[in-house]
Order: sequence, then C-alpha cells, then structure tokens
Amino acid sequence: MELAAERNARIHIWMEELKSHLFERLSSVTFTGFTTKEHFSYEDALKQEFYPMPQGTPWGSKWEYGWFLTEIVMPEEAEGKRIFLHPEVGGEMLLWVNGKTAGSQRFKTRWNYTDTPCNGR
Repeated sequence: MELAAERNARIHIWMEELKSHLFERLSSVTFTGFTTKEHFSYEDALKQEFYPMPQGTPWGSKWEYGWFLTEIVMPEEAEGKRIFLHPEVGGEMLLWVNGKTAGSQRFKTRWNYTDTPCNGR
C-alpha cells in the first residue's frame, strides 16, 4: 500500500507540473455564490442572493448544492484560441455560459471544455 500512495503522489505532482507546459493561464476568476439543500432550476437559482465566495470557502455538506456566478471577459490574446476552464470544485458540476449548458464535470474529471468562447456570465 505504501508504494501506491507514493505512486499517486508522484502522479499528482507530475500532473500539476504538466498543466503549466500545456496551457497558458489567462487569468484567475473570482466567484459569488450561495449554498442550499433545495434543488433549483438554473432560472430559479439566478433569482437567489449571491455572496462573495473566495477560494477556500467551505461548502459541500451532504446533499448541499453550491451555485456560483462569475463574469469572465476574455483578453485579446484569447482570440481564436480554444478555451479550457478548470474549476476545482471537488465534485460534480454543470457549467452554463450566457444561460446555455456549456460543459460538465463528474467527480475526478480533470478538464472541462467549453466550445463557446464568448464573454459573459
């Protein structure tokens, strides 16, 4: 078992290092959000009050949903490039861009892609 833990640690280090060789970081993103145990539609979630949710904000108790909102304005150097979003939410998620589903993540999936390179929320 000790070898498996060491192997997993090495793989994690390698994957973290590899990110900086394959992708150019365009910016960091800040979020507002809220948590709830109620199941909202996208439209109903947007009617709720969103609060600042800085990185490290605890959330995610059993059966708790987290709704996050941000606005991303792409810099000029992103023009014509494929854009990858790598949110580290630790669970499963859906991603909307301008009100349309644009991607998803399930638990340990590493990369999320949206082919909707546009500015918006």
